[in-house]
Amino acid sequence: MKKFIIGTIITVLVLILTISVQQGLLFAKPLPYDDEQKGLDTQITIHLSHVVAENTPKGQAANKFAELVEEKTNGKVKVHVYSNSSLFNDENEFQALQKGEVEMIIPTFSKMTAYVPNWQVLDLPFLFNTNEEVKEVLTGSIGEQLVNELEPFHIKGLGFWYNGFKHLTSVEQPIHNFEDLQGLRVRTMPSKTLEKQFEVVKATPIPISFSEVFSDLEKHAIDAQENTASNIYSKGFYKVQKHMTITQHGILGYAVLMNETFWNSLPIKIQHQLLDAMKETTDWQFEQAELMNEQDMDKLKQLDDFDVYTMSPQERQRFKEQLAPVYDFYRAHIQNDQILAEIEKIVDP
Repeated sequence: MKKFIIGTIITVLVLILTISVQQGLLFAKPLPYDDEQKGLDTQITIHLSHVVAENTPKGQAANKFAELVEEKTNGKVKVHVYSNSSLFNDENEFQALQKGEVEMIIPTFSKMTAYVPNWQVLDLPFLFNTNEEVKEVLTGSIGEQLVNELEPFHIKGLGFWYNGFKHLTSVEQPIHNFEDLQGLRVRTMPSKTLEKQFEVVKATPIPISFSEVFSDLEKHAIDAQENTASNIYSKGFYKVQKHMTITQHGILGYAVLMNETFWNSLPIKIQHQLLDAMKETTDWQFEQAELMNEQDMDKLKQLDDFDVYTMSPQERQRFKEQLAPVYDFYRAHIQNDQILAEIEKIVDP
């Protein structure tokens, strides 16, 4: 009986070995290595830091990007969004990105002018007339030229997002013309061109972090500031000010940046998926920014104890003419004005 059992086992083993050899299972060659599959078996985490509220064009775009990345990578990449300066503020986020302490940030391009002076072109007053002009510049070849200027800093620029046109708000004194700015302490982002803009009208520019604007307005450390309707409403600036003037004198936009070392560590397939998500988010974001600013402007106009004044076309023209020296200042402090010349070909006179 034992001999029968042993014989049966040996026969089964021989059959298994024979079938394995025939099917190529025993000595199967390893599959060829595919670079695009490298790292796809583990989840990748991206920490994205920004300084504004979630219910703003930038805040909503950051969340939209996170959703699209997870969708397009089938969950292989997870983007964690940190809003309202909860991780880094606009004074230290770029250094954190360079050090690899965070993978992504979305600073204002005005903040980046300290590193990339040519980006000051986007801070020039009354340069753009419509949202369509802004989109053509930021998402076209000009935007690509500007993004490429980040290469010396070993930062991967993914593109530009948009918030909208800026307007003026003030604590006590209404601003109906540029003369009303004289003597006021005006918060500005750290851009030499923006600072010059207020110096020309004899105001005092005070560069401070976005996260400090509300408290400085409340303490009367500053008298006025410039921003979009969506930021004015979402951050509650109307609670510590009495006046807003619709000027549409400049634009507010953002650069979407990633740590280059981190970017280079990603599989090629993941990089393509992130770029696809970026493209789709950008198209969606421009439409959303326009819609949100319209809605928030309506909300601001309906507030009690908050006056919204529209600067007349005649006063806007006077304001524009008064700020002409800012263009001379810009040209004198950059290497060339080729990009400005290209933008002027796009925008209506």
